[in-house]
Amino acid sequence: MTSSGMARVIMAAAGVFALSAMSGVASAQTSVFGLKIEGEVELGGRVFLDEPSKKEKAKLEEYRDLSQQPFGAFGIRLFKPDESYAVEMGGSKIGQEDQEFFLGAGRPGLWRFDFDWNQIPHVYSTNARMLATESARGVFTLPTPRPNLNAYNTARELDEISQRWDVGRFSFTLTPTPDLDILLEYTRIKKDGEKPLSLGMGSPGSNFIEVLEPIDQTIHDFRAKASWVGEGWQIQAAYALSIFENALSSVTADAPCFGLTAPVAAGGCAADATTSPATGRAALPPDNMAHTVSLAGGVNLPMRTRVTANASYSLRLQDDKFLPHTINPSISSPLLALPRQSLDGMVGIFLFNVNATTRPLPPLTVSARYRLYDFDDMSDELIFPGHVVNDRPPVSTEPRRATRFEYTKHNADVDARWRFDSMFATTLGVGWERWDRISHREADSDEYSGKLALDATPLDWLLARLTYRPSLRRISDYNTFAHLEHTVVEEVTPDEEAQGQSPLLRKFDEADRNRHRVDLLVQLSPLEGLTVTPTASYRYDDYDDSFFGLRNAENWTIGFDVGWAPAAWMAVNAGYSYERIDQEQRSRSRPVTGAVTFDFPDFDWVSDNVDIFHTIYATARATLIPDVLEWLFEASYSRGNTEIKTRNPVTPTSGTAAQRTTATAKPFADLENTLLRLGTAVRYRFAKAWSVSLGYFFEKFDEQNYRTDTLNPFQTATASIYLGNDLKDYTAHVITLALGYRFQ
Repeated sequence: MTSSGMARVIMAAAGVFALSAMSGVASAQTSVFGLKIEGEVELGGRVFLDEPSKKEKAKLEEYRDLSQQPFGAFGIRLFKPDESYAVEMGGSKIGQEDQEFFLGAGRPGLWRFDFDWNQIPHVYSTNARMLATESARGVFTLPTPRPNLNAYNTARELDEISQRWDVGRFSFTLTPTPDLDILLEYTRIKKDGEKPLSLGMGSPGSNFIEVLEPIDQTIHDFRAKASWVGEGWQIQAAYALSIFENALSSVTADAPCFGLTAPVAAGGCAADATTSPATGRAALPPDNMAHTVSLAGGVNLPMRTRVTANASYSLRLQDDKFLPHTINPSISSPLLALPRQSLDGMVGIFLFNVNATTRPLPPLTVSARYRLYDFDDMSDELIFPGHVVNDRPPVSTEPRRATRFEYTKHNADVDARWRFDSMFATTLGVGWERWDRISHREADSDEYSGKLALDATPLDWLLARLTYRPSLRRISDYNTFAHLEHTVVEEVTPDEEAQGQSPLLRKFDEADRNRHRVDLLVQLSPLEGLTVTPTASYRYDDYDDSFFGLRNAENWTIGFDVGWAPAAWMAVNAGYSYERIDQEQRSRSRPVTGAVTFDFPDFDWVSDNVDIFHTIYATARATLIPDVLEWLFEASYSRGNTEIKTRNPVTPTSGTAAQRTTATAKPFADLENTLLRLGTAVRYRFAKAWSVSLGYFFEKFDEQNYRTDTLNPFQTATASIYLGNDLKDYTAHVITLALGYRFQ
């Protein structure tokens, strides 16, 4: 333990004594304004016995703050002796980036007020490098003249790339009568920080530069809801308003290849040195808002029948100003005049659900459900006479239409459950799903499904359910060029069709598919206090009409959870899960020379992707000495492995030597990551009101990822510039010490 770490712990302990002294004044009083008071305060510190370096902390502190500084927690409750009124307040991890607080008050059955506030950090990287400087928020400037691209690998290291959400929520519930509830709720989310962002500096497939997207966003969410309850019926009405505000509208960044005098020596900028724009720009998410109204209700009918339904309509609005086509001052054309200054976007979403359940006979239960989801984009389909790709000339004279993406989805299913006796039951069901989306995508689809479930309870301590769900999805005629036809104003040319997606491709969410799924759930309670829950699932998807795209997918999941409470003072939980996902994909390398696209059958390649995940966990909690000594233990281990096995069904022999090289399948290394965590803590109450807690945890993360293990900002095979983000392995040993005081 370092001397500075020990000093922090001593400071934390001193702080606890100071807080507890103030608490002691309150505890000496039996009441405050006629209210009883009870609570607990705790202050502690954390030290690393083995601390990862700053570069290695990105994964360790991805969603938490483990800084070595004092932190605190407290909880206070004031209440009337008859519990007719109470106020609670508290907080945890105080002084850290992930701290949280709450405040609540109310009278049971009449009203309730709650406020909570928490911080959620998200660290993306702690080892990135960037040569650009942020001259203004969201404006990244490179030296002039541009340096050799190798200089980016020795650029300054960024301290941290991260953002933080500050989330505050107010809610008020009023119950003026026993059959009426009113809820008012307001949530504000403030996002600050940055995250990686890529800006294209060339045509699609060419170079880019990775910079930081500035995050300065605010979300306001207001909800009001009223519920009425009567004899055999319920009804609820609600309104929601959501507002998104972004303080920034765009990001600009200098191009790394602009104006280089020695393009070849500069490393990959040969073509870009003279054609690259000085600066590129990208738009950020625009301000927008949404209004949603909803109505829901339920009613009991004769013959043991109940019907529930809900409907909602959401109106989404967005009217931020358009950015100009390009930031490049050398590009000018009357074709780049905007059809208007903003989108004036409007989208309507209608959702309707109805459910009915009836028991016409004592052993028979029938359930029926229907759902409708309609996405209606009512924004005008603006036509842009010309456009610019990544701020480079020339100006395209091909008019483009801003397509509206509308669709409707229907779901319906019926289940019938028959209980033979107290030990066995079976369920039969059918279902249907319909997608209407031909207006902009390749195909509509209908999916029909069945369900067979068997439930068995042959013994008081044994429950088992086996479910089989087959389904088949069939599509309408597949129009490969549907999206292109709705985007390009003029008739699609043969060259555009040939260079677009292959007519043999079927996108996996629109393709014919046969699915088989089996789920097994078993619950065993052979001994009092012992519960074992094994689960297993198998799914197989066959895309039998897809020549290119996802051909088949197989998913295995198996696991178990164990809960054991051998005595009132001890509880143990443990579990294990295994998941394997196998997918086969097929595609083709289609080289383009001039306006000619070559479709050589021997340029096909196939990928067999295998993802395997293991997860193990165990926790134990024990009260070793009642009201004196408590002990906690936890352990978890997870391992993920990805295999990408790519091959050519036949050796490429067509085309040129360069085309054959591109079409030849390349081997990929496996991806693997593991995370092991062990932790234990004890709390010792050495006096009626005083306690001391000592905790320790060990955490180890290892990753093998060929995509980032040797990633530098500049890679010699391309003129693109990265930030060099790479999650590093780490090993951490951490001790926490806290002193607490309880009063009442």
